[in-house]
Amino acid sequence: MTGRPPRHVAVVGAGAAGAFFTLELSRLRPDITIDLYDRDSRGPGAGIVMSTDFMEHVQRVFPRAFALPATARGSWHRTLTLCGDERIWSGAYGMVGLRRRTFHRHVRGLAADMPRVRLIRRTVTSIPEGRDAPDVIVLADGAGSRLRRSRARTFGTTVTAGRTRFLWAAAPVVCEPSFVLKDLRPGLLIVHSYPHAADESTFIVEADPATLAGHGLDDRPLPEVEKRLAAIFTDELRGAPLHAQTSGWQPFRTIVNERWHDGRSVLIGDAAHTVHFSTGSGTTLAIDDALCLAGALAEGTTVTEALDTYARTRRTVIAAAQAEARESVEWFETLCRRDRTNGHRTVFALRSRRPVNTFDRLRHRDPEFVAGTVHRLAGRPTDAEPRDVPLTIGGLLLESRVAEADGSWEKPGGLILRTADGAVRCPVVDGATDPRVVKAAGARAVGLLVPASAPDGSTAGDPAAVAVDAAARGFDFLAVPAQPGTGRIARTRRAEELTFAGNLPVALLSAVDLSADEINTLIASGRTDLVAHVPADPPGIPARHEPT
Repeated sequence: MTGRPPRHVAVVGAGAAGAFFTLELSRLRPDITIDLYDRDSRGPGAGIVMSTDFMEHVQRVFPRAFALPATARGSWHRTLTLCGDERIWSGAYGMVGLRRRTFHRHVRGLAADMPRVRLIRRTVTSIPEGRDAPDVIVLADGAGSRLRRSRARTFGTTVTAGRTRFLWAAAPVVCEPSFVLKDLRPGLLIVHSYPHAADESTFIVEADPATLAGHGLDDRPLPEVEKRLAAIFTDELRGAPLHAQTSGWQPFRTIVNERWHDGRSVLIGDAAHTVHFSTGSGTTLAIDDALCLAGALAEGTTVTEALDTYARTRRTVIAAAQAEARESVEWFETLCRRDRTNGHRTVFALRSRRPVNTFDRLRHRDPEFVAGTVHRLAGRPTDAEPRDVPLTIGGLLLESRVAEADGSWEKPGGLILRTADGAVRCPVVDGATDPRVVKAAGARAVGLLVPASAPDGSTAGDPAAVAVDAAARGFDFLAVPAQPGTGRIARTRRAEELTFAGNLPVALLSAVDLSADEINTLIASGRTDLVAHVPADPPGIPARHEPT
């Protein structure tokens, strides 16, 4: 019955989502009977991660929620990124890794001890029906939820596979919390690693399929892959072996559901949505789902009203988290297809792939790391911000990396660049124009307008080839319009590709008047060399290429 408050609830899955839902609903409504179903065998081991801030928030209500043995946890306040021979430390601000199976066993036990909770150890293969059927069935059985998959059309489930492949592994050694960017020439292997116990660490290896195939890592039996990876990362693992927690290389699958509930059934945690492991937020989101749903059901409204309230509240939060995760996924997928890194600027790009991590925020929280990044950008120690680090374009030495554009968004005529001798206008032309002719007419530098994408929406030419050809023809810089999208990485995708090619300075053309903080962030992370504000086209109407 969905037209009255619940009296009997079934929870399928006793991981973080199912256990915390049971804890919260039992705390708020001890009169409700809860059947907590847990399968006979647990999923992959290794670790989970969350922030100390979130843990403290949960502990205010559930003081014993994270009362694990010290041997089943690890903590850190900074992260190491290994780029070739460089070891670059940057802050991570209070993170904790927990041994997954120990944590799940602990919270399941807490939930099972609550009043009117019955722990049932078996796998649920169908929705309970009949007279004694529960009023609500909470599907908390993870990304591979059998019950959700059996009703995929009803929930409107879509599953999108990422372009890289990953292997989730554990190692019997305490690794430094780190990102390892291992250059295999060609291609990179990227490691996401953190300690989750006194004697064990999570070790996730991610790579482009072409890189795996090129090095014979994709078609070997799993024990051979484990040995091969342990040999490649012997220094990072200090000679320890690797033990895979997944069945082999696989893409990360992002799960989205149009509808989070149907009748008496409701989705929470990974059964409802997944976010890429690089964000470290999967468990946090699952617990928040659980607390929200339990609160809605405990208010005494009808089941239907409670499920509507829960879905309406959480969908907005999850949509934002998945949008941020898509940016993170794209950043790692792009990096995986490269065969080199760029030291501090690569690490700054890694840190600032999330919108919240801007230049000002990182400088406040991690001044030593940010100072090192600006030092590398300038080629010497300096107190200047990235936008004020001098830049040479053609024969001009710029005092500022912030410019203005004249003309229109569709056809910018030139950039006004600031030099020690004053403002200099440098024409921006298309590929049909010979820059030598423009220079002969008096231009001190000429830029090539590079479309962000081809007319069909595909990338307009290989970035390295575009940059090399432009330099050979006599252009002095490249001007690239910001692309559609709301995220930092999406908007600057083409500009970043050309900046990474490194043949000519790149100017990002933005119809939005970006803040000094955002400009500094884009330059420090190597997404562009300078930023130019372009008037909207036509005047008074927002540009079609940028969000208002």
